[in-house]
Amino acid sequence: MEYHYFTATDFAADENFIQWVQQPTRERKAFWEKYLEENPGQRQAIQEARQLVLHLSADNEPALEQDLEDIWARLSEAREHYLSHGEEEEGDNVIPIRFWQRSAIWIAAAVSALLLVSGYLLLKPEQKQAEITYATTTGERLRLHLPDSSFVVLNANSSITLPATWGPNQDRAVQLEGQAFFSVTHKLNSQRFVVSTADGLEVEVLGTEFSVSNKEHIKRVILERGKVNLHISQNGERQQLTMAPGDLVEATEATGVAKRRVNPELYNAWKNTSLVFENNTLEEVAQLLEHSYGYTVHISGQGLATQRITAYLNTNSPSHILSTLSETLEVEIQQQNKTITISNKL
Repeated sequence: MEYHYFTATDFAADENFIQWVQQPTRERKAFWEKYLEENPGQRQAIQEARQLVLHLSADNEPALEQDLEDIWARLSEAREHYLSHGEEEEGDNVIPIRFWQRSAIWIAAAVSALLLVSGYLLLKPEQKQAEITYATTTGERLRLHLPDSSFVVLNANSSITLPATWGPNQDRAVQLEGQAFFSVTHKLNSQRFVVSTADGLEVEVLGTEFSVSNKEHIKRVILERGKVNLHISQNGERQQLTMAPGDLVEATEATGVAKRRVNPELYNAWKNTSLVFENNTLEEVAQLLEHSYGYTVHISGQGLATQRITAYLNTNSPSHILSTLSETLEVEIQQQNKTITISNKL
């Protein structure tokens, strides 16, 4: 099918598009990623259509609790109507013996109806609470406002799943695959906000700003502000850590769990469109390229890693960062795929 001239509404009504959003497979993901590479001008329409499909899917989930309430309300209404009708017909001078007969009949009908509904609900396959999943493709970054007014920036090739609604006393729980930055709103009732990943990482917060990543078998949490309790399942053991602003906790199967101090703004630079270096070392910039963009950076040359840079970049793309380093520090940069080597110019 020709999608070049589709609008967001057209995409949201397309069966193939809906299947990709609701039931993504490797083949469907590959098709739409290729389409976006060939049609970058359609990225905004695709993003709007995906959110529309996800919200419509959540709205169509059945509310099982409401089924029983509706039936009970209708039975009660029928009972009142039936009794008032009977009293009008028989008048005040008639001893209301038949009232009990009618009540017995009504009760029997109500019990039968409730038994039928209960049996239906018990036999009906259990249905989960309605959930919404937001996902990004290669080169895409998505900004989201959650139901509790918290804010999320979802990095490329990542997804986040959460309930369509959060109850007043319900944990604000989300599941993450990939990388995301969270700015969490504090609730007056100290309602927990919990981010979990499939590989056993759980971040529990009250109100704070942090990023979570579980890419390439590396679990990483970076705290910008506030305080979090971190639960990590690693090599069959479960550890708990408390993080302070500026802490980075990283866990791998090979090295275990480690915590160190970092500049969070550099590690979370991917969430912004601009980037500021304020007397940062070349080693810190290399860490930014590794952790935020997935590069492997080698610095060769005595004293080169400690050289400092101060610069403002209106875009935070890796190519712009590298060209700025080359011009400002007068270094030689060689790149082969995802490996970068920085050395002194000869």
